[in-house]
Amino acid sequence: MAVGTTSGRHVHLAAREVETVPADARLRHVDQLDDEAFDQFLRLVDGDTVDVQRAAEAPFEDGEIVVHTAYYRVTIQ
Repeated sequence: MAVGTTSGRHVHLAAREVETVPADARLRHVDQLDDEAFDQFLRLVDGDTVDVQRAAEAPFEDGEIVVHTAYYRVTIQ
């Protein structure tokens, strides 16, 4: 599901709260996440960085907005 990163490399996920959401943003509500993505998202909201082996294993797209108690932009680095 992830885009914009090199396959085969270790990548980091991060999330930060955002005030506004662009009209063309990929948007998902937290209840739409599967169990693994939900667990990773909660760690991100707590300020942790989540590592995955390859970008293709990331349950999020780079720049995706997840709606929880606020709007959070998930990035893949």
